[in-house]
Amino acid sequence: MGQIKKVSWSKDSERDLEQIYEHYLEHAPETADKRINSIIDAVGELVFTEQWQVDEYDPDSRRIIVDKRFRVLYRIIKDSILIVRVHPSKKDPVVCQNI
Repeated sequence: MGQIKKVSWSKDSERDLEQIYEHYLEHAPETADKRINSIIDAVGELVFTEQWQVDEYDPDSRRIIVDKRFRVLYRIIKDSILIVRVHPSKKDPVVCQNI
């Protein structure tokens, strides 16, 4: 297990965060900031590259489950982390892979 030196967000993961934020602004505006901050905070708490388990739908990625609401997928690139996608955990993971 290597220590993380850098965390980067892919364009897809940034777009995912924007869509999640827009959804909450529309349906529960009082929680929009809290939801996004909880995702970002969970990623910020990563210490080791292999801290979380391999995702069963995308074996090239590991996953962080945030507040039982979101699945954050990341890949290990040397001693760095690339956040590749962020999905609501209620969404079908197979469908999310094809987006």
